[in-house]
This record gives sequence, structure tokens and C-alpha cells, in this order.
Amino acid sequence: MPDAQDGQPARPAPITRPVPTPKARPDPRPLRIAYGMGLLAAATAIVTALASPPTTSTGRTATVTLPAEPAPSVRHVIQYIQLQPGQTAPPNAAVKVVPTPKPRVVVVTTRQSGAKP
Repeated sequence: MPDAQDGQPARPAPITRPVPTPKARPDPRPLRIAYGMGLLAAATAIVTALASPPTTSTGRTATVTLPAEPAPSVRHVIQYIQLQPGQTAPPNAAVKVVPTPKPRVVVVTTRQSGAKP
């Protein structure tokens, strides 16, 4: 259908899309400063180790003797065994009775598939 002003067909309005905004990122400067400090400390340690004069040993070594702890005089050995039904425990053995669980009875009633009620 021609436009009333210039006789040309009406054009649809151009589609404007919103401009995507970049995601907010954390500031990298504090981490860069921390890495730089670590690099500076490592470089200082390496230069100090390479540039320092070698140390000479005097030949004397200091030894320190520590008193040894006495070994325990009695070593208790605890051995656990599980008795089969009908077995008896060895003499002088402490017996712990395992409680038997209470039996559970569950009744489930189902209808046969396709059966009428």
C-alpha cells in the first residue's frame, strides 16, 4: 500500500537491538601486585644464594643426645573374634553379646493385574 506522503510503500522500522554490556570483572591489580612481590622475594633469594661467598666448615659438629623414652613394660594385645552358632568362648575371655535385631513383619497386599475389584 503506497504511503500518502511520497507514493512509496511504507518501510518497516529498523530493528534496534540492545548493545550487550561487558560482564564486570574483578580488578586484576591486587593479584598482580601479590605475584610481583612473590617474584621479587624469589629473585632476591636466588641472587643472595648465588652472590654470597661460600661458607667454610670448621670441622666441628655439635651433637645433641636426647634421652630415649623407655619402652612400655606391658603390651596389651586385644583380639576380636566372632563365634559361630554353637561355639564357646575361650577361657577368661570377655564376651560381648550382640543384640539381635527385632524382626520386622511387612504385609503387602496387591491386586492381580487386570482383576476387577
